[in-house]
Amino acid sequence: MTEKEKYVAELRCLADFYEKSSAELPRPVINREVFSLSADIIPVLLRGCGRLEKSASGGYIELTKTLVFGSIIFNLAQEKVCERKVVGRTWVETRPAIPGHHVDQVEWECKPILKGIEESQ
Repeated sequence: MTEKEKYVAELRCLADFYEKSSAELPRPVINREVFSLSADIIPVLLRGCGRLEKSASGGYIELTKTLVFGSIIFNLAQEKVCERKVVGRTWVETRPAIPGHHVDQVEWECKPILKGIEESQ
């Protein structure tokens, strides 16, 4: 049995247990499962998960599938699916003993593979 098959079997076992148990039995807390992805798995993810929310922060894109009992978050490095474009530069002053420096102002242009995913606010 592969690792994937074991994982699926255990999820089914848990679902069967809760289906047969009393309604008063508390559910386990499953807050977030986080997975790191490569860009080539996105089409498979979109076909399998359906609607996802997308947010971008700190150089990563998070694709989130919200479930009744928690959420599954798929992390993807933004540079893997988006093109980084420098649209300007800003001068940043630092402490007197340390010289200032320029910081790039960046916009990301994402490839069409991410189109159709709901953007979170």
